Amino acid sequence: MPDILEEKDWGFLLKRIKEGKCTPLLGAGACSEEIPLSFIANEWAKEYDYPMGNSFNLIQVAQFVAVTEEDALTPKDEICKKIKELVEEVTPKYFKSPDEPHGVLADLSLPVYITTNYDDLMVRALKSRGKTPVQEICRWNECLMQRKPALSDFVPTPEKPLVYHLYGCYEIPESLVLTEDDYFDFFAASSREHELFPPCVQDALTGTSLLLLGYRITDWDFRILFRILAGYLGRSISRKHISVQLAPENIPEVKKEKAKKYLDRYFADLHIQTYWHGCREFASELSNRCKVPNPVPNPFYDTTANTVSILFLAADPTDASRLRLGEEFREIQEKLKMAKLRDNFRLELPQMSVRPSDISQALLDTQPQIVHFSGHGTPKGALCFENLVGNAHPIGPDALAALFEQFSSQVNCVVLNACYAEIQAKAIAKHINYVIGMNQAIGDKAAIAFAIGFYQALGGGRSIEDAYRLGCVQIQLQNIPEHLTPVLIKKGQP
Repeated sequence: MPDILEEKDWGFLLKRIKEGKCTPLLGAGACSEEIPLSFIANEWAKEYDYPMGNSFNLIQVAQFVAVTEEDALTPKDEICKKIKELVEEVTPKYFKSPDEPHGVLADLSLPVYITTNYDDLMVRALKSRGKTPVQEICRWNECLMQRKPALSDFVPTPEKPLVYHLYGCYEIPESLVLTEDDYFDFFAASSREHELFPPCVQDALTGTSLLLLGYRITDWDFRILFRILAGYLGRSISRKHISVQLAPENIPEVKKEKAKKYLDRYFADLHIQTYWHGCREFASELSNRCKVPNPVPNPFYDTTANTVSILFLAADPTDASRLRLGEEFREIQEKLKMAKLRDNFRLELPQMSVRPSDISQALLDTQPQIVHFSGHGTPKGALCFENLVGNAHPIGPDALAALFEQFSSQVNCVVLNACYAEIQAKAIAKHINYVIGMNQAIGDKAAIAFAIGFYQALGGGRSIEDAYRLGCVQIQLQNIPEHLTPVLIKKGQP
């Protein structure tokens, strides 16, 4: 087999990706530079006076630490803490590069991603692309089986994909498959428990083409994974799969070719085509062939993106009931000041008593990514601004939609915190990615509660969709029966 994929192999892979019938499986090589597990093992070897050879072997060193410390969770707690620190250091700027594997995979329209890594980089990459991933861990031990029920009837989609942590996630130390004993127990559980994996994961393993990235055939994590896959792939209809294999280590140059031929034959029976290059090289070529443009980070998640400008517009005509618009602005201002990512947001000076001509001028002056309107709406869907004498000046959906069309390359989200604004939201959503409106009248308290939850979530690095949901939850927390009033309309949604 050649070291690289031939054109027919690329054609096959791209076809499967386009059909949504490809499932990536990520190994340690997908992020070994940023999360160097072997170096963590070497640090432990020095700290705990590891007496045997190969101090870079995480599994063996972790086993030693667990035994000598007489606590199986000691190495798991330590590595979870370390991975958390490393993940915070490298993300989300990490996903900007066009050859970064997680970011390239997140750009694809796929419903299921499987990882044997302990980090959550795949989840973060998907969020950076505006998707809403669902995380799940493999419940391979009794402690995990006692947690909340597994996903039994969840149907993943490209917009809401599943990220399945086969060997656990750093957020749950007891979920990690880390020591030699853990790997034995995990393999035993996978052999004994036929329903160990959720149905959607089983379907992915048997019904799609697998794309394995960042594995080395001599490593334990891959050997166990491969034996499990063999059982599932043996039940599939001889589908072709791709493995981006890391070259064997510590082998003289003259013997590398022979080693590769052996490994190619090892994979042949399961119809796995190997690609003997690094993950970044593969990701770069995949990105180019998929014609995926250089990713534009989601500014509502990416803490390294330019500051996100928020324009607050308000109108409270004198011939309408009075609203607490000043309080709403102060709450938004306070929540953003307290947010973890406060330096990422700039709340512009509020535009109060807004007249029709003020809207376009404010959009031109501040160039916002988020536009928040607070005020009155009519049952026919008009928003009430003010005329020269301060009375209501209704503007219908078509007019505002036409205005926002002129700023569609700049504005990413519009929040219409006004009664009956759903009609306006649907019109504006023809041009703007995310628009939030109200499907009926909404009271002051509910409107302010929604704004609090929405901007708390944005300030915490959550997506627009997550922020919308938290806004609705915040209304519920205030015991206000209006949590179903806000609606989120996405661009192109009927």
